[in-house]
Amino acid sequence: MGVLSKQAAFAGLLLSCVGCVPTFDDNLPLVREPEVLSVQSEPAEAAPNQEVQLSALVATPDVDGEPPALTWGLCIARKPLTELGPVNPICVKAPEQAPEAIVGLGSGHTVTATVPADACRLFGPSLPEPMNGEPAGRPVDPDPTGGYYQPVGVTLAASGVTTLGAVRIFCPPAGLDQEQAAAFSASYRNNQNPILDSIESGASSGPTAPLPPEPEELSVAAGQSLRFRAGWAACPTSPECGDGVCSAKEDKNNCASDCANPKGCTGAESYAWFNPDSRALETRHESIRVSWYATAGRFENAVTGRDEDEFEVSTDNTWAAPTTPGRVRLWLVVRDARGGQSSRSFIVGVD
Repeated sequence: MGVLSKQAAFAGLLLSCVGCVPTFDDNLPLVREPEVLSVQSEPAEAAPNQEVQLSALVATPDVDGEPPALTWGLCIARKPLTELGPVNPICVKAPEQAPEAIVGLGSGHTVTATVPADACRLFGPSLPEPMNGEPAGRPVDPDPTGGYYQPVGVTLAASGVTTLGAVRIFCPPAGLDQEQAAAFSASYRNNQNPILDSIESGASSGPTAPLPPEPEELSVAAGQSLRFRAGWAACPTSPECGDGVCSAKEDKNNCASDCANPKGCTGAESYAWFNPDSRALETRHESIRVSWYATAGRFENAVTGRDEDEFEVSTDNTWAAPTTPGRVRLWLVVRDARGGQSSRSFIVGVD
């Protein structure tokens, strides 16, 4: 169709819709087709040359259906100076479509990858090398938590649709003096993926109770509304040797019980942050967000959670069961402010 005929068709469409009230389906958490809901990196934050395990959560409308095949790619293309988006657009291609920019990682729902040695130069605060005859450019700006990210693409083999994920790269902040750099090194701990360690349900008002253990299923009446409560661990807000978390200024010399095999906290962690405005090191607390999905029914909210100034360790959402009996799968994806994530899934029987 030529440009003029397209414009005429569009004008005709507008005229035919004068006085129409558009309708939109706002049930965003409803899974209508196979889609990648999350891409998890373990560990959640990795230094250049470090190996990570990448896992994808794929949802399908079929409660018991086999997840579709996936292919993976690690994008190594730095964003051009003229690009306004967060990443180079080529990163959303499948590896075979852009072999010069995307490193193929294989297929399956879990793969391994190595963070490139020059990741902090490509996607972080280090001055990048000139490319394609362009000037050297400028380092990448950090996200609000001071983080930098290595793009990862997950392609659904059947549809060819690529979903972008990312690995948080450990790159020390730029602009620190010697004293600040030492303080940051002693205080900062790499991110740990958050985990939903409890999910409870109950009536719209009233107490909640833990979900039945698998393979048992939660049973509800058709059309019934349920309140779900998702909870995570309470993280220490200050270092305390013996609490099981290798926190700021703790190491294997002064707290071997926590740091001989260092572990973070699986809830909203505190972390060191370099304030670019005041040029000072500060301590911040992660926010937590939970995204809710289902094969049927309707959630009151697509996303719930807690902001960084909130220290509660749970979040609620209400789900209305479908009016038709059947089995419904629900997914909950929890994410922290520093890019960590994990998921839980369970089935509800609607009678």
